Amino acid sequence: MVERGRNIRQLTGLRGVAALGVVIKHAADEAGASWSLPGQPMVDIFFVLSGFVMAYVYIGRPLNWLSFAQARFARIYPLHIATALLITIAAIIVARMNGDPLPDRIAPGHALDEIFLTSTIPVIGGEQPWNFVSWSISVEWWVYFTLFPLLVYFGQRLPRRLAMAIVLPLAAALAVSLYESPSPTGAWIAFARALIGFGGGWVAFRFAVAKGNLVRSGFTSLLAVVILIAIYAVPMLTRTEAWYMLPVYPLLIYCLATDDGGPASRFLAWQPVKWLGDISFSLYLIHPIIVNLLFEFDARVIAIGGPVNWLVVTLVLAITISAMSFYWFEMPMRRWLHPRPSPSSAARRSATVVE
Repeated sequence: MVERGRNIRQLTGLRGVAALGVVIKHAADEAGASWSLPGQPMVDIFFVLSGFVMAYVYIGRPLNWLSFAQARFARIYPLHIATALLITIAAIIVARMNGDPLPDRIAPGHALDEIFLTSTIPVIGGEQPWNFVSWSISVEWWVYFTLFPLLVYFGQRLPRRLAMAIVLPLAAALAVSLYESPSPTGAWIAFARALIGFGGGWVAFRFAVAKGNLVRSGFTSLLAVVILIAIYAVPMLTRTEAWYMLPVYPLLIYCLATDDGGPASRFLAWQPVKWLGDISFSLYLIHPIIVNLLFEFDARVIAIGGPVNWLVVTLVLAITISAMSFYWFEMPMRRWLHPRPSPSSAARRSATVVE
C-alpha cells in the first residue's frame, strides 16, 4: 500500500528511462543502425504514469479545476510552443540550404492546431504536429479534460477489480490494433492510446493505495525487473515494437510504486536516473530538433561516423541542452504561469510527484 503524499522517486526515474529510450530509438533510426530500442511503446509508459500521478495527487481531495488547468498549462504549453517554433525555424533553414520545399507538416495552416493542441485529435485535427513527438502532448492534454473528470467524479464508485477487468481487455485490443495500424500516431488510435494508458494508470493507483497487495509482497521487485527487461530486450531480439506489453504497463507502475526496496526501484530512484526523469519533458520535446540537425550537418560540416558515434553525440547534446532548457526555461515558465503559495512539507512532497 502506498502512503499518499510522499514523493515516489522511482516513477520519476522511470519517466527518464522511457524518454531516453525514445531518444535512442530516433538516433539509431537516423544513423541507420542495425539495432534499436523500442520507441513508440515508451510513450505509452508516459500515459500510464500520467494517469497514476494525476490520480495520486488529485483524486479524493478537494480539486480546483481552474488551478488544475493552470498547472497543466504551465507544465506543458510553453515548451510545446517553443519547440514547435524551433523545429519550424530549423526546417526552414534546412529547406533553404537544400533547395527543397518545407515538409508537409510545417505549414502555416496548421498553426491553429499547434496553438490549441489539436494536431492529433480525431475529427478536428488529424495532422502531424510541427514537432512530430508532440502528438502525445496533444492527446494527453485533452485526456486531462475528458477522461480525468469522469474518473474524479464517478471512477471511485467503480470497484477496482471491475475497473481492471474493463481496462485490461481494452489495452489488449489496442495492442492488436497497433500491430495492424499503418500509423500508431494517427488521430483515433493516438487518442485511444492516451485514454487507455491513462485509465491503466488510474487502475494502478486504485490498487496501490488500497489495503492488501495485488502482488504478493516480495514478488513485486522481481516482477518489475522482468517487465523492464522484456520491454527493452524482446523488441531488440524480435525487431518489432513491444505493443504486446501495453496491458502489463499498469502492473509495472503498481510494482514500482509499492516496492521501495527492490533493485529496480532503487535504481530508478537513484539520483542520476531520477534527474533524467526531472528533465525528461525537455529531453522528449527537444531531441527531435537535435537529431534532425545532426542528420543534415553530418558530413556537411563534420562527419559523425557510425551509429555508436551518432548515439554518443546525440545523447550528450540532447541531455545537455535539455538540462539547460529545464533549469532556464521550463521551470521559470512554470513558476511564472502557476505561482504557488509557500506550501507545507507534505504539499511540497505531493507537488514533486507531479513535476
